Amino acid sequence: MVRNMIKLLVVLISLALLGGCAGFKAIPAQDLNPKLKSGALVQKTNNFQMILDTSASMDETHTWLYANPDTSPDQHRNVQTTKIDYMQQLARLFNDTIPNLKLTAGLRDFAGERWLTRPFMTKLWYGMAPYVKEDLGKSIFDINTAGVESPLDLALDAATADLKPLAGKSAVIIFTDGLDMPKAVASAQAMKAALKDNVCIYAVLIGADRASLNYPQGEGKALLDQVVKAGQCGFLVNAKDVETAAGMANFVEKIFLGPPMAAAAAPGPAMLPPGAIAQLDTIYFDFDKYNIKPEFKDAVKKNADYFKANKANNVLITGNCDERGTNEYNMALGQRRADAAAKALKAAGVDAKRIKTISYGEEKPVCTESTEACWAKNRNAMFFVMQP
Repeated sequence: MVRNMIKLLVVLISLALLGGCAGFKAIPAQDLNPKLKSGALVQKTNNFQMILDTSASMDETHTWLYANPDTSPDQHRNVQTTKIDYMQQLARLFNDTIPNLKLTAGLRDFAGERWLTRPFMTKLWYGMAPYVKEDLGKSIFDINTAGVESPLDLALDAATADLKPLAGKSAVIIFTDGLDMPKAVASAQAMKAALKDNVCIYAVLIGADRASLNYPQGEGKALLDQVVKAGQCGFLVNAKDVETAAGMANFVEKIFLGPPMAAAAAPGPAMLPPGAIAQLDTIYFDFDKYNIKPEFKDAVKKNADYFKANKANNVLITGNCDERGTNEYNMALGQRRADAAAKALKAAGVDAKRIKTISYGEEKPVCTESTEACWAKNRNAMFFVMQP
């Protein structure tokens, strides 16, 4: 009881000092418009809907680093608020980062009903309407926490109806802790079935996750992984990865922008890294995986046989990813893919001293279209023959 009272006191003090999340000074967003003006990127999404979790679990306390724009980075400090306050700060930064695009937008929440004050489980607080940054920004702070239930499934069902009449490509962006919403996956699958290739589903995992024996990486992450997988062309990020201007810009860019269609060429041979004289067989990976699939063991053996027969040459293995996920996550995943390929090559008899690995993350795609067929080609490990 005393511990809970202390937590409540800390939250009240934080809110008193900072005036609630709406009273936080907005983190200056990174400007994506120069990339549009230069022609390096073009609009790829026409409609979007943000779905915010306002269930009772979002009233729990959460500690996060507030990058106050009035102070230097060494003076940025942790603050403790509710998860919904933190989520609203992220949602505001998301909205502020969207470049100047002609969009149709919506903002929806989900939570259990409350007698008299909330006779609904999900509500459309903005839209669907032509996107006006200032108006959507105000709507983000109109919402508050409500009932215990977490009916993300009903919000996704309603979002499907909201988006179905609209022309063009749509993005659904879910901000939630991912807890206690088991029906959400089926609704995400139903959304994909209804909207087909015209929708991608993204999610931002808010707050500390709840680990269990069945879900050691966290129940929220496990659930949201399945939700975004149902969309087939979105991805999950941790809130910590998008709480900075740079991190959010990376997230927003991948949702709304893409390369010009003329530049979306079919995959060709990769450019050789410095010092390389040839490229051998490439192996490919499933989404978010780094285990070598059985169908590529022959390719690994073939590459190993080459290096065993040409002992003067060394090998460079590069690990690569598709564009989904943050840059930091994909750099780490690319390294795991390169390391897995190196381990397989060593097991096939190549001396470890001859093998070097590097991750390029998502930075060197061989195919630039935002399609599953193209992404599958970018999830790879490449083997290069290096000069003696």
